[in-house]
Amino acid sequence: MKFYQLSAKDRRKILDDEGIELEEIDEEVLEKLNNLSENVIGQLRLPLGVVQSLNVNDANYMVPMATEEPSVIAAANHGASIFNKNGGVVASSDRSGIYGQIVMAIEDDFDLALVEKKKSALIKEANDKFSSLVNHGGGLCKIEFSLKNGDQQKLLYALCLIDPAEAMGANKANSILEFLAQNLLAVRGISEKLYAILSNYPSQLTTAKVELDFASVGGRKVAERVVLLSKIGQIDPYRAVTNNKGIMNGVDAVLLATGNDYRAIEAASAVLASRNGYTSLSRWRIKDQKLVGELTLPMAIGAVGGSINARSDVKQAFNILNPTNRISVKDLANVITSIGLANNLAALLAISTVGIQEGHMKLQARNLVASLNVPESEKEKVLKQLIKDKIYTKEHVQEILKEISEDK
Repeated sequence: MKFYQLSAKDRRKILDDEGIELEEIDEEVLEKLNNLSENVIGQLRLPLGVVQSLNVNDANYMVPMATEEPSVIAAANHGASIFNKNGGVVASSDRSGIYGQIVMAIEDDFDLALVEKKKSALIKEANDKFSSLVNHGGGLCKIEFSLKNGDQQKLLYALCLIDPAEAMGANKANSILEFLAQNLLAVRGISEKLYAILSNYPSQLTTAKVELDFASVGGRKVAERVVLLSKIGQIDPYRAVTNNKGIMNGVDAVLLATGNDYRAIEAASAVLASRNGYTSLSRWRIKDQKLVGELTLPMAIGAVGGSINARSDVKQAFNILNPTNRISVKDLANVITSIGLANNLAALLAISTVGIQEGHMKLQARNLVASLNVPESEKEKVLKQLIKDKIYTKEHVQEILKEISEDK
Protein backbone atom coordinates (compact mmCIF):
# COMPACT_ATOMS: atom_id res chain seq x y z
CA MET A 1 0.00 0.00 0.00
CA LYS A 2 1.08 3.56 -0.65
CA PHE A 3 1.88 5.78 2.32
CA TYR A 4 -1.30 7.86 2.00
CA GLN A 5 -3.40 4.66 1.96
CA LEU A 6 -2.09 3.48 5.34
CA SER A 7 -3.76 4.15 8.65
CA ALA A 8 -2.33 6.98 10.69
CA LYS A 9 -1.10 4.43 13.22
CA ASP A 10 0.81 2.51 10.53
CA ARG A 11 2.35 5.72 9.19
CA ARG A 12 3.58 6.53 12.68
CA LYS A 13 5.16 3.07 12.92
CA ILE A 14 7.09 3.69 9.68
CA LEU A 15 8.45 6.96 11.06
CA ASP A 16 9.25 5.27 14.36
CA ASP A 17 11.17 2.51 12.54
CA GLU A 18 13.21 5.24 10.84
CA GLY A 19 14.24 6.61 14.21
CA ILE A 20 11.95 9.63 14.16
CA GLU A 21 10.71 10.45 17.64
CA LEU A 22 7.02 11.36 17.71
CA GLU A 23 4.88 12.84 20.45
CA GLU A 24 2.42 10.48 22.12
CA ILE A 25 -1.15 10.94 20.91
CA ASP A 26 -4.44 9.36 21.87
CA GLU A 27 -5.54 6.84 19.21
CA GLU A 28 -9.08 8.23 19.07
CA VAL A 29 -7.76 11.75 18.53
CA LEU A 30 -5.37 10.47 15.86
CA GLU A 31 -8.22 8.79 13.99
CA LYS A 32 -10.32 11.96 14.02
CA LEU A 33 -7.39 14.00 12.71
CA ASN A 34 -6.82 11.40 9.99
CA ASN A 35 -10.31 12.18 8.65
CA LEU A 36 -9.47 15.88 8.34
CA SER A 37 -6.21 15.86 6.39
CA GLU A 38 -3.72 13.84 4.33
CA ASN A 39 -0.79 11.66 5.47
CA VAL A 40 -1.61 12.41 9.10
CA ILE A 41 0.98 11.28 11.67
CA GLY A 42 0.19 13.52 14.64
CA GLN A 43 -0.90 16.97 15.65
CA LEU A 44 0.57 20.43 16.15
CA ARG A 45 -1.04 22.31 19.02
CA LEU A 46 -1.43 26.04 19.54
CA PRO A 47 -2.43 27.77 22.77
CA LEU A 48 -5.98 29.11 22.76
CA GLY A 49 -6.31 32.45 24.52
CA VAL A 50 -9.09 35.00 24.66
CA VAL A 51 -9.79 38.69 24.44
CA GLN A 52 -11.87 38.97 27.56
CA SER A 53 -14.24 41.67 26.32
CA LEU A 54 -14.74 43.36 22.95
CA ASN A 55 -17.73 45.57 22.24
CA VAL A 56 -18.86 45.54 18.60
CA ASN A 57 -22.12 47.17 17.53
CA ASP A 58 -23.26 47.34 21.19
CA ALA A 59 -22.74 43.61 21.74
CA ASN A 60 -20.01 42.19 24.00
CA TYR A 61 -17.90 39.26 22.88
CA MET A 62 -15.23 37.10 24.41
CA VAL A 63 -12.97 36.36 21.44
CA PRO A 64 -10.91 33.16 21.02
CA MET A 65 -7.41 33.52 19.54
CA ALA A 66 -5.10 30.65 18.58
CA THR A 67 -1.47 31.78 18.60
CA GLU A 68 1.84 30.92 20.27
CA GLU A 69 2.76 34.60 20.68
CA PRO A 70 1.47 36.08 23.97
CA SER A 71 2.09 39.67 22.86
CA VAL A 72 -0.55 39.26 20.13
CA ILE A 73 -3.29 38.42 22.63
CA ALA A 74 -2.02 41.02 25.10
CA ALA A 75 -2.13 43.67 22.35
CA ALA A 76 -5.65 42.66 21.29
CA ASN A 77 -6.87 42.90 24.88
CA HIS A 78 -5.21 46.30 25.30
CA GLY A 79 -6.71 47.68 22.10
CA ALA A 80 -10.13 46.21 22.91
CA SER A 81 -10.15 47.75 26.39
CA ILE A 82 -9.51 51.19 24.89
CA PHE A 83 -12.29 50.65 22.35
CA ASN A 84 -14.70 49.57 25.11
CA LYS A 85 -14.01 52.74 27.10
CA ASN A 86 -15.02 54.76 24.03
CA GLY A 87 -18.31 53.02 23.25
CA GLY A 88 -16.86 50.10 21.30
CA VAL A 89 -16.47 49.42 17.59
CA VAL A 90 -18.97 50.22 14.86
CA ALA A 91 -18.63 47.57 12.15
CA SER A 92 -20.45 46.54 9.00
CA SER A 93 -20.04 43.59 6.65
CA ASP A 94 -20.99 43.32 2.98
CA ARG A 95 -21.90 39.70 2.31
CA SER A 96 -22.98 40.13 -1.30
CA GLY A 97 -20.91 37.18 -2.48
CA ILE A 98 -17.58 35.60 -3.42
CA TYR A 99 -16.11 35.59 -6.89
CA GLY A 100 -15.67 32.63 -9.17
CA GLN A 101 -14.09 32.61 -12.61
CA ILE A 102 -14.69 30.49 -15.70
CA VAL A 103 -12.41 30.75 -18.73
CA MET A 104 -13.41 29.07 -22.00
CA ALA A 105 -11.58 28.78 -25.31
CA ILE A 106 -13.69 30.07 -28.23
CA GLU A 107 -13.73 29.77 -32.03
CA ASP A 108 -14.17 32.43 -34.71
CA ASP A 109 -17.92 31.79 -34.96
CA PHE A 110 -18.52 32.62 -31.29
CA ASP A 111 -21.15 35.31 -30.73
CA LEU A 112 -20.97 37.13 -27.38
CA ALA A 113 -24.52 38.44 -27.83
CA LEU A 114 -25.79 34.85 -27.96
CA VAL A 115 -24.28 33.90 -24.59
CA GLU A 116 -25.45 37.20 -23.07
CA LYS A 117 -29.02 36.23 -23.99
CA LYS A 118 -28.56 32.93 -22.15
CA LYS A 119 -27.32 34.59 -18.93
CA SER A 120 -30.65 34.60 -17.07
CA ALA A 121 -31.32 30.98 -18.04
CA LEU A 122 -27.83 29.93 -16.88
CA ILE A 123 -28.36 31.58 -13.49
CA LYS A 124 -31.76 29.92 -13.08
CA GLU A 125 -30.43 26.49 -14.04
CA ALA A 126 -27.58 26.78 -11.54
CA ASN A 127 -29.86 27.90 -8.72
CA ASP A 128 -32.32 25.11 -9.52
CA LYS A 129 -29.48 22.59 -9.41
CA PHE A 130 -28.12 23.96 -6.13
CA SER A 131 -31.45 24.75 -4.50
CA SER A 132 -30.17 23.80 -1.04
CA LEU A 133 -27.87 26.84 -1.10
CA VAL A 134 -30.74 29.03 -2.31
CA ASN A 135 -32.92 27.70 0.53
CA HIS A 136 -30.26 28.89 2.99
CA GLY A 137 -30.34 32.41 1.51
CA GLY A 138 -27.52 32.06 -1.03
CA GLY A 139 -27.06 31.16 -4.66
CA LEU A 140 -25.60 32.41 -7.93
CA CYS A 141 -26.26 36.16 -8.11
CA LYS A 142 -24.81 37.32 -11.43
CA ILE A 143 -22.48 36.54 -14.33
CA GLU A 144 -20.38 39.06 -16.25
CA PHE A 145 -18.98 37.95 -19.63
CA SER A 146 -15.95 39.47 -21.37
CA LEU A 147 -13.64 38.58 -24.26
CA LYS A 148 -9.85 38.56 -24.03
CA ASN A 149 -6.98 37.37 -26.15
CA GLY A 150 -4.84 34.59 -24.78
CA ASP A 151 -1.66 33.17 -26.28
CA GLN A 152 -2.85 32.73 -29.91
CA GLN A 153 -6.27 31.90 -28.54
CA LYS A 154 -9.46 33.90 -28.02
CA LEU A 155 -10.96 33.46 -24.57
CA LEU A 156 -14.34 33.99 -22.96
CA TYR A 157 -14.19 35.05 -19.30
CA ALA A 158 -17.19 34.58 -17.03
CA LEU A 159 -16.92 36.37 -13.69
CA CYS A 160 -19.52 34.95 -11.31
CA LEU A 161 -20.75 36.30 -7.99
CA ILE A 162 -21.99 33.61 -5.63
CA ASP A 163 -23.68 34.24 -2.28
CA PRO A 164 -22.50 31.41 0.04
CA ALA A 165 -24.98 32.26 2.84
CA GLU A 166 -23.44 31.44 6.25
CA ALA A 167 -20.61 29.31 4.83
CA MET A 168 -17.29 30.34 3.32
CA GLY A 169 -18.59 28.52 0.28
CA ALA A 170 -15.46 27.47 -1.61
CA ASN A 171 -16.60 23.90 -2.33
CA LYS A 172 -20.14 24.90 -3.24
CA ALA A 173 -18.88 27.73 -5.44
CA ASN A 174 -16.54 25.40 -7.32
CA SER A 175 -19.40 22.95 -7.90
CA ILE A 176 -21.59 25.73 -9.29
CA LEU A 177 -18.78 26.94 -11.56
CA GLU A 178 -18.14 23.46 -12.94
CA PHE A 179 -21.87 23.07 -13.61
CA LEU A 180 -21.96 26.40 -15.47
CA ALA A 181 -18.88 25.52 -17.48
CA GLN A 182 -20.47 22.29 -18.70
CA ASN A 183 -23.58 24.21 -19.76
CA LEU A 184 -21.47 26.79 -21.59
CA LEU A 185 -19.81 24.06 -23.63
CA ALA A 186 -23.17 23.59 -25.35
CA VAL A 187 -23.05 27.17 -26.70
CA ARG A 188 -21.98 27.52 -30.35
CA GLY A 189 -18.38 28.69 -30.72
CA ILE A 190 -17.20 27.58 -27.26
CA SER A 191 -14.68 24.80 -27.76
CA GLU A 192 -13.00 24.05 -24.45
CA LYS A 193 -13.05 24.74 -20.72
CA LEU A 194 -9.70 26.01 -19.44
CA TYR A 195 -10.76 26.32 -15.83
CA ALA A 196 -13.72 26.98 -13.56
CA ILE A 197 -12.73 27.82 -10.01
CA LEU A 198 -13.26 30.13 -7.05
CA SER A 199 -11.23 33.36 -6.99
CA ASN A 200 -9.79 34.69 -3.74
CA TYR A 201 -10.00 38.24 -5.08
CA PRO A 202 -11.15 40.60 -2.27
CA SER A 203 -14.85 40.27 -1.58
CA GLN A 204 -17.20 40.20 1.43
CA LEU A 205 -15.58 43.43 2.65
CA THR A 206 -15.93 44.28 6.35
CA THR A 207 -15.18 47.68 7.89
CA ALA A 208 -14.52 48.40 11.58
CA LYS A 209 -14.37 51.97 12.90
CA VAL A 210 -13.61 53.56 16.29
CA GLU A 211 -13.60 57.12 17.68
CA LEU A 212 -11.33 57.52 20.71
CA ASP A 213 -10.89 60.29 23.26
CA PHE A 214 -7.31 61.54 23.38
CA ALA A 215 -7.10 60.77 27.10
CA SER A 216 -7.78 57.07 26.49
CA VAL A 217 -4.67 56.73 24.31
CA GLY A 218 -2.30 58.84 26.40
CA GLY A 219 -3.10 62.36 25.25
CA ARG A 220 -3.24 64.42 22.09
CA LYS A 221 0.50 64.17 21.37
CA VAL A 222 0.32 60.36 21.35
CA ALA A 223 -2.75 60.52 19.10
CA GLU A 224 -0.90 62.80 16.68
CA ARG A 225 2.02 60.36 16.62
CA VAL A 226 -0.37 57.50 15.78
CA VAL A 227 -1.78 59.58 12.92
CA LEU A 228 1.73 60.36 11.66
CA LEU A 229 2.68 56.68 11.68
CA SER A 230 -0.55 55.91 9.82
CA LYS A 231 0.25 58.53 7.15
CA ILE A 232 3.73 57.10 6.72
CA GLY A 233 2.12 53.71 6.18
CA GLN A 234 0.06 55.15 3.33
CA ILE A 235 3.16 56.17 1.35
CA ASP A 236 5.98 53.90 2.55
CA PRO A 237 5.66 50.18 1.76
CA TYR A 238 8.32 49.27 4.36
CA ARG A 239 6.08 50.69 7.12
CA ALA A 240 2.87 49.54 5.41
CA VAL A 241 3.79 45.85 5.24
CA THR A 242 4.81 45.78 8.91
CA ASN A 243 1.65 47.64 9.87
CA ASN A 244 -0.42 45.09 7.97
CA LYS A 245 1.47 42.18 9.51
CA GLY A 246 0.49 43.50 12.93
CA ILE A 247 -3.15 43.64 11.86
CA MET A 248 -3.02 40.09 10.56
CA ASN A 249 -1.44 38.87 13.83
CA GLY A 250 -4.82 39.27 15.48
CA VAL A 251 -6.95 38.42 12.45
CA ASP A 252 -5.15 35.14 11.73
CA ALA A 253 -5.38 34.08 15.38
CA VAL A 254 -9.19 34.37 15.37
CA LEU A 255 -9.46 32.78 11.92
CA LEU A 256 -7.43 29.79 13.15
CA ALA A 257 -9.51 29.47 16.30
CA THR A 258 -12.77 29.50 14.32
CA GLY A 259 -11.61 27.02 11.65
CA ASN A 260 -11.51 29.56 8.84
CA ASP A 261 -9.09 29.81 5.93
CA TYR A 262 -6.54 32.39 7.07
CA ARG A 263 -4.48 31.82 3.90
CA ALA A 264 -7.35 33.04 1.70
CA ILE A 265 -7.83 36.15 3.86
CA GLU A 266 -4.07 36.86 3.82
CA ALA A 267 -3.96 36.59 0.01
CA ALA A 268 -7.04 38.77 -0.50
CA SER A 269 -5.79 41.36 2.01
CA ALA A 270 -2.50 41.65 0.14
CA VAL A 271 -4.43 42.40 -3.07
CA LEU A 272 -6.59 44.95 -1.25
CA ALA A 273 -3.49 46.68 0.10
CA SER A 274 -1.96 46.80 -3.40
CA ARG A 275 -4.79 48.34 -5.41
CA ASN A 276 -3.07 51.75 -5.63
CA GLY A 277 0.49 50.84 -4.76
CA TYR A 278 1.10 48.86 -1.57
CA THR A 279 -0.32 50.70 1.44
CA SER A 280 -1.54 50.22 5.01
CA LEU A 281 -4.92 48.58 5.36
CA SER A 282 -5.80 50.76 8.36
CA ARG A 283 -6.13 54.54 8.53
CA TRP A 284 -5.96 56.81 11.56
CA ARG A 285 -6.82 60.51 11.63
CA ILE A 286 -7.95 63.22 13.99
CA LYS A 287 -11.51 64.46 13.53
CA ASP A 288 -13.65 66.56 15.88
CA GLN A 289 -11.09 66.24 18.70
CA LYS A 290 -11.11 62.43 18.44
CA LEU A 291 -8.63 59.83 17.23
CA VAL A 292 -10.55 58.01 14.49
CA GLY A 293 -9.40 54.62 13.23
CA GLU A 294 -10.79 52.56 10.39
CA LEU A 295 -9.94 49.16 8.92
CA THR A 296 -11.45 47.37 5.93
CA LEU A 297 -10.64 43.73 5.25
CA PRO A 298 -11.90 41.04 2.88
CA MET A 299 -13.76 38.50 5.01
CA ALA A 300 -14.72 35.53 2.86
CA ILE A 301 -15.31 33.35 5.91
CA GLY A 302 -17.90 30.95 7.25
CA ALA A 303 -19.75 30.22 10.46
CA VAL A 304 -20.85 26.78 9.19
CA GLY A 305 -19.50 24.20 6.76
CA GLY A 306 -15.99 22.97 6.00
CA SER A 307 -14.27 21.52 9.07
CA ILE A 308 -16.17 23.84 11.43
CA ASN A 309 -18.84 21.28 12.31
CA ALA A 310 -16.36 18.40 12.43
CA ARG A 311 -13.93 19.81 15.00
CA SER A 312 -14.65 19.96 18.72
CA ASP A 313 -11.92 22.58 19.25
CA VAL A 314 -13.56 24.89 16.72
CA LYS A 315 -16.98 24.28 18.28
CA GLN A 316 -15.43 25.34 21.57
CA ALA A 317 -14.24 28.60 19.97
CA PHE A 318 -17.73 29.36 18.67
CA ASN A 319 -19.15 28.61 22.11
CA ILE A 320 -16.76 31.18 23.57
CA LEU A 321 -17.98 33.78 21.07
CA ASN A 322 -21.64 33.07 21.76
CA PRO A 323 -22.47 30.49 24.48
CA THR A 324 -26.23 30.56 23.76
CA ASN A 325 -26.32 30.38 19.97
CA ARG A 326 -24.14 30.19 16.86
CA ILE A 327 -22.77 33.61 15.92
CA SER A 328 -23.84 34.82 12.44
CA VAL A 329 -21.17 35.05 9.76
CA LYS A 330 -21.65 38.84 9.51
CA ASP A 331 -21.13 39.27 13.24
CA LEU A 332 -18.08 36.99 13.11
CA ALA A 333 -16.59 39.08 10.27
CA ASN A 334 -17.25 42.24 12.29
CA VAL A 335 -15.52 40.78 15.36
CA ILE A 336 -12.47 39.55 13.44
CA THR A 337 -11.93 42.88 11.68
CA SER A 338 -12.36 44.71 15.00
CA ILE A 339 -9.65 42.51 16.54
CA GLY A 340 -7.37 43.46 13.64
CA LEU A 341 -7.97 47.14 14.39
CA ALA A 342 -7.35 46.55 18.13
CA ASN A 343 -4.00 44.88 17.42
CA ASN A 344 -3.12 47.71 15.06
CA LEU A 345 -3.84 50.40 17.65
CA ALA A 346 -1.87 48.59 20.34
CA ALA A 347 1.15 48.29 18.03
CA LEU A 348 1.00 51.96 16.99
CA LEU A 349 0.71 53.04 20.62
CA ALA A 350 3.70 50.89 21.56
CA ILE A 351 5.79 52.42 18.77
CA SER A 352 4.59 55.91 19.73
CA THR A 353 5.47 55.51 23.41
CA VAL A 354 7.78 52.89 24.96
CA GLY A 355 8.59 51.16 21.67
CA ILE A 356 7.57 47.77 20.34
CA GLN A 357 10.85 46.08 21.30
CA GLU A 358 10.03 45.96 25.01
CA GLY A 359 7.07 43.69 24.36
CA HIS A 360 9.10 41.43 22.08
CA MET A 361 11.84 41.13 24.68
CA LYS A 362 9.32 40.03 27.30
CA LEU A 363 8.25 37.36 24.84
CA GLN A 364 11.90 36.31 24.47
CA ALA A 365 12.12 36.04 28.25
CA ARG A 366 9.04 33.78 28.36
CA ASN A 367 10.52 31.52 25.67
CA LEU A 368 13.84 31.26 27.52
CA VAL A 369 12.12 30.30 30.78
CA ALA A 370 9.69 27.84 29.18
CA SER A 371 12.55 25.53 28.14
CA LEU A 372 14.10 25.33 31.63
CA ASN A 373 14.07 21.98 33.44
CA VAL A 374 13.38 23.47 36.88
CA PRO A 375 10.31 23.75 39.16
CA GLU A 376 7.62 26.24 38.18
CA SER A 377 8.36 28.36 41.25
CA GLU A 378 11.94 28.86 40.04
CA LYS A 379 10.75 29.63 36.51
CA GLU A 380 8.62 32.45 37.89
CA LYS A 381 11.58 33.91 39.77
CA VAL A 382 13.80 33.72 36.68
CA LEU A 383 11.16 35.40 34.49
CA LYS A 384 10.66 38.28 36.95
CA GLN A 385 14.41 38.83 37.21
CA LEU A 386 14.95 38.74 33.43
CA ILE A 387 12.26 41.39 32.90
CA LYS A 388 13.65 43.50 35.75
CA ASP A 389 17.25 43.31 34.49
CA LYS A 390 16.25 43.55 30.79
CA ILE A 391 19.00 41.10 29.89
CA TYR A 392 17.49 38.36 27.75
CA THR A 393 20.26 35.80 27.26
CA LYS A 394 20.81 32.15 28.18
CA GLU A 395 23.92 33.14 30.08
CA HIS A 396 21.97 35.53 32.29
CA VAL A 397 19.37 32.83 32.92
CA GLN A 398 22.11 30.55 34.25
CA GLU A 399 23.42 33.36 36.46
CA ILE A 400 19.96 33.86 37.98
CA LEU A 401 19.54 30.10 38.54
CA LYS A 402 22.93 30.02 40.26
CA GLU A 403 21.86 32.85 42.58
CA ILE A 404 18.59 31.02 43.37
CA SER A 405 20.53 27.84 44.15
CA GLU A 406 22.95 29.72 46.44
CA ASP A 407 20.03 31.36 48.26
CA LYS A 408 18.66 27.89 49.03
